[in-house]
Amino acid sequence: MSVAEPVDYFSNHQLKLRFPWRLYHAPIVAALAWAVQKAPGPRLLNLGSGPFFELDQLGATGKELTLADIDPRAMRLARELHGSRIAGADVIEAGAPLPYPDGRFDGLVSMDVIEHVPDPAAWLAETFRVVRPGGLVFLTTPNYASRSLVLLERTALELVARAQGFSRRDLHPSKLDEPALRRLFSSVSARRTRIEPLAFGWVLAATAERP
Repeated sequence: MSVAEPVDYFSNHQLKLRFPWRLYHAPIVAALAWAVQKAPGPRLLNLGSGPFFELDQLGATGKELTLADIDPRAMRLARELHGSRIAGADVIEAGAPLPYPDGRFDGLVSMDVIEHVPDPAAWLAETFRVVRPGGLVFLTTPNYASRSLVLLERTALELVARAQGFSRRDLHPSKLDEPALRRLFSSVSARRTRIEPLAFGWVLAATAERP
């Protein structure tokens, strides 16, 4: 499940690991690499993956990575870039259930997606549905308890957004902090939930097991 937005992220994917954007994204990639190795099996879904330029940094040998995104351009590029190194690159429908059976994957990762959905509880329940019992769910989201992040979003990042023709004001309908994120994981009866701040406290990285 995801949500279509007026913002076009496709051209921004390659900026993630360039300065200054890498100050935010590089710690996410490091945490992602840990989660990929921690998953209790090879079958992993990257939900909202984009073209997944980060793949080369993960050491994901032996993993069967399926990518899923609402942007067909991102999935075409992912197939061109990664070829047989990924198990699939699926275009999913915004707001629809994921096109996978229950328990299909040993783990699911999703970077900075949950804040874009208006009903994060339903979205999280759907991610847990496609992970097998004992499987790992890893996600990141901006930390809206961080005053410096909120200030950046209202000033410098808002100026960048307006230069690109949109506003960040309503970009994230689900602005989460650690207590809110813990409540969401509790709502799906997640086990061994772990939440830690990354990147100057601007990011929350959460891992949990499906019961």
